[in-house]
Amino acid sequence: YEADGAGEERLTLPDYIYATYNALLENDWRMKDIDEMDMPGYIRLRAWNARKEKRKQEPRPNTIDQVWPRLKP
Repeated sequence: YEADGAGEERLTLPDYIYATYNALLENDWRMKDIDEMDMPGYIRLRAWNARKEKRKQEPRPNTIDQVWPRLKP
């Protein structure tokens, strides 16, 4: 991990690769399966998923009834 100027830690590329291998191994993948997979494709897939999850967390306009549906006047 590296600390950036704002004091936050960032995952370095080697750390990301080790974390990826570790997560796959913990989910019963074999080293041969991991080594034969399309790593650039896997990274693109993970980036797509991260963007999708980030969009879910963006604020969106709602009415008070959507925010607190059980609130009665």
